[in-house]
This record gives sequence, structure tokens and C-alpha cells, in this order.
Amino acid sequence: MPPKIIKIYDLDKEKRKKVLNFLKKEILDGKIIICGTDTLYGISANALNENAVKKIYQIKKRDYNKPLSICLKDINEIKKYAYVNELAEKIIKHFLPGPITIILKKKSNIPNLVSKEYIGIRIPDEEIIRELAIVPLTTTSANISGGKDPTCVEEIDGEIIKNVDYVIDIGKCKYSKPSTIIKIKDSSITLIREGAVPFSEILASIENKKI
Repeated sequence: MPPKIIKIYDLDKEKRKKVLNFLKKEILDGKIIICGTDTLYGISANALNENAVKKIYQIKKRDYNKPLSICLKDINEIKKYAYVNELAEKIIKHFLPGPITIILKKKSNIPNLVSKEYIGIRIPDEEIIRELAIVPLTTTSANISGGKDPTCVEEIDGEIIKNVDYVIDIGKCKYSKPSTIIKIKDSSITLIREGAVPFSEILASIENKKI
């Protein structure tokens, strides 16, 4: 069993592979992890395991009415869990993996506890969290709700660390700011939160027919 805080990039290739395989099994068993992404450190668990999802809400002291997003391994996984129209597909292919959360109408295999009608989907530009996403992972910042968004392990509240099973330390997050959140409904795109990718860049890509 590895230590609670794992400096994953300090491990050689073979050791890293063993640790990641161990963590995948732990995730399937309902364990809770913190892992760095391209934007922030997030708390993750198997989003298809409702008991694990409840633990996330409890650890963060988060209102159950606030939905969670999910992290997937690659863009090919998105259609398993959400409905993707032509506009969404173009944005996905142009910007993902990357620091964007795209909200789409969800399919019924995502529990309503995670999110009801729509689901936020992330595919971070960070290989470790994507490697661990053998199932959809919850992705929500590793803080008490309303607290500081951590961009490195040292910024994570000790109470949060105490209540999870493993912390995967990737060092400082690449972008170190939240993802940009957009919602796709029919042929319209709505900005929910501007973050690492300017909304103007997304709109320009569409208007200039770059995607």
C-alpha cells in the first residue's frame, strides 16, 4: 500500500504504473482520492458509485443540490454519458483535453445524485487523472465549499486531506486557475464561468470557422 500522499512524478516508470494500477482498484472499491489536474486539485471518486459520491458531498460540506462534474479518460468516452450534438462535437475536438468544462444533457447512467438533467464534463490536460479515469470520476475542487481553490498540495485544507484515502501530488497545476465552464443547449452556447480559456476565444473559434 502506498503512502497517503504520493508524489507520483518522483516515481520511476515501473513503480508509477504499479501505484496507478493499485489506485484504480481502490477507486473501483469506493475510495476517495485527491489528484492534481491541469487547473486545480480536485476530489475524485467513482461517479457511478452513489455511496462514494455521498462521501464527496460530506467531505466538502457541499449542498446536495449543487451538481458535480465528471472527469473522463478521453473524448471518445463523452457519448457514453452525455448527448453530443454537432456544435458540442466541434468544441470538444478543438479544445479537449484542456481547461474547459462542457455542460451537456446527461444520459441516465449518470446518477441523479451527481447531476440531474445536465452534466459538466472535463477531460483535463493532465495524464495522471485521465489514467485514473477508468470510470467517470467526480471532479470538484479539493476544498470545503466556498474555500480556496488549491493549485498544489500545500494549499489543500488539512481537514480535507484527513478525510480522503489518497492524495496524488503532481506538483503545481499547469494552469492554476479554474476551468472555463460552458453549457451547450441545442445550437446555443452559454458561458457559466470564465476561467483558464477566455470565452472570447471559444466564440472566435466558432465564428471564424476554425472548428
